[in-house]
Amino acid sequence: MKGICGDAMQQLNQCMLLADCDNASVGNGIASATTTTTTVANGNGNGIGNANESGRGASPARRVFRARQVQSLAIRNTSSYDTMERPFRPDNLRGRWAKSADFYFASSSYAFSTMVFSDAPVWGLYFGGWKYYLSAYLLSICFYSLPIFLIQTFLGQFSTSGAISAFRVSPIFKGIGYSILLLNLGTLTYYSINAAVPFIYAVNSFRKVLPWMSCNNTWNTAECSTHSEYNEDALIQKPHAIVEFFHSVIGSITSDSSSWTISWPMVLAIMGIWCIVLVLLLSNVSLIGKTLRCAGVVMFSFFVAVFAYLVIHEQVNWESFLEYLHPTVPSWSAIQAGLGTAILQASMVLGPGWGSIITLGSYNSFRSDSERLSIWVCITHVLVTMMALICGHVANDHFELHVAMWHVEKKHTIQFLYLAHAYLLGSFTTVPRLWSFLFFTIIFLAELSALIIQMMSVLTAIFDEFEQLRPRKRTITIFLVLWLMLISLYFCTRLGFSQVSALSYMSVFTQIIISALLIVMATWIYGRVRFQCDLQFMLGKTISNFKITCIRFVVPFFLGVALWQTIYMMSVNGVEDTLIWVSQSLIYLVALGYMVYRICQTNGNWRKRMRQCFSPHDWHPVNADNRRFYEEIMGTSEMLVIDNGNVA
Repeated sequence: MKGICGDAMQQLNQCMLLADCDNASVGNGIASATTTTTTVANGNGNGIGNANESGRGASPARRVFRARQVQSLAIRNTSSYDTMERPFRPDNLRGRWAKSADFYFASSSYAFSTMVFSDAPVWGLYFGGWKYYLSAYLLSICFYSLPIFLIQTFLGQFSTSGAISAFRVSPIFKGIGYSILLLNLGTLTYYSINAAVPFIYAVNSFRKVLPWMSCNNTWNTAECSTHSEYNEDALIQKPHAIVEFFHSVIGSITSDSSSWTISWPMVLAIMGIWCIVLVLLLSNVSLIGKTLRCAGVVMFSFFVAVFAYLVIHEQVNWESFLEYLHPTVPSWSAIQAGLGTAILQASMVLGPGWGSIITLGSYNSFRSDSERLSIWVCITHVLVTMMALICGHVANDHFELHVAMWHVEKKHTIQFLYLAHAYLLGSFTTVPRLWSFLFFTIIFLAELSALIIQMMSVLTAIFDEFEQLRPRKRTITIFLVLWLMLISLYFCTRLGFSQVSALSYMSVFTQIIISALLIVMATWIYGRVRFQCDLQFMLGKTISNFKITCIRFVVPFFLGVALWQTIYMMSVNGVEDTLIWVSQSLIYLVALGYMVYRICQTNGNWRKRMRQCFSPHDWHPVNADNRRFYEEIMGTSEMLVIDNGNVA
């Protein structure tokens, strides 16, 4: 521990010297200041007198320079004694990951989500090609997903707390934590649908004949067809068996159905999924981490097997891949749609809802190299997305050639996945049931993992913030799961199922807004130097000024572009449901309302109130040893200054 913290001290010293030297101007006024004693504030806001005995040999200008460095970093931190608020009490029974790999596999599970295999990236590549779609996607990963991922991981890992308590770094923004809680609860009401659909397909893969490749089922109509070719000029196109399976079993879309017609297979699937989630949530975090790790290994293994067989069976070569990279619709509106899709695709790195990365990071050990893990997670997402794009293009061409794309309805964005891929896998000449089971199991495990992580985010945020609720964890967890399961049943109706895609676009819109506020809070209000030094203390290595500068200036600009593109995609896809807009507006009102409440609760003039609201509150590592070293480094000048590479 002593060696690690010694390295951290040196990194912090170098960080603060380099940061202050950029703006330091040592003139005659400083040279004449021969202060013998300097009083600074430590990490808890208490004054400490430091005699200049240990500073003999250093010039008066340097002693004042040291004091100014310490004051610029330590004076802004406040404690519960300064603000007259209750101190933050960490939950010592919350647990942590058994291995650091658990964080990687949990975060990488989003790479296999429904969105990755949907028609959105396929058509985005069609419209934008490599020049626009792939370039925009890679830029979005570098300047949107990766920086926000790293900041979220930092907030969770440094504070060892959930999405509400982590905003102790700037308490006036804690309202964002409550907004995140509402956003995640709203996402959980419908997200189980994304796990239920592949679960139904995976279970039906055990039947002797794949039901979506046959017309001998109770839901099939008299016009059902299993054609492998069609006439484009025909006035009447018979519905394919695979379309009738999706309409009848999944979406309740039949001629005699109403808006409130329920899909009973979906109801049973959702109830079973929530039961699995409940069992895992009632266990400890280390077991959840092991489960997510095993699920990640299974997903990677199954996907590599399916991808390899698909490339061999469909004879995909390098020329075919290069053909996919060239846009086929050279119009600005099509290219703009491709750009919006690329940003939407990149946002999947952060998961559904918001703040799940904060939760996952809070279960890391304090010295985990979150920067390296963040980079590897993003690389994994890019590789899986590229492989999924090839699968999507092959499935699209195969479905268009044999069944016709007019069967895919625009308002059901996930329909392409379960029509085109299911037909392609069912057409394999060798064990099609096996390949169907493997593929849909991948998506089911990914969405189940996302559901578990989202629930962990909600529960962690609640129990970390509200200490009085911790003794009733089990009861609250059971109640919340049952409540969400009941609400999820609405999306088993025909009307509810049609609204799932619109909710996804609104969720991304809110993600970008909150991400922009996070950048402002961490790198501008909390401060570039403090943010950089905290990172270096936690990681025990140097974080370059270039990276911090990119986060402060380049990322906000890119977020503005992403927000503009998301608004365009929402207008194109017709997100006009009043209930959706009202629910999302409530999230912003909660954040603004808390800011007003926070300011009104403080005392003094406006300047003092704003200072108290924006200053960190009990912001320090939870571990006693790490906290002691952190407060010594941030509050003792003699441990802050390096002269010629040596500690003064």
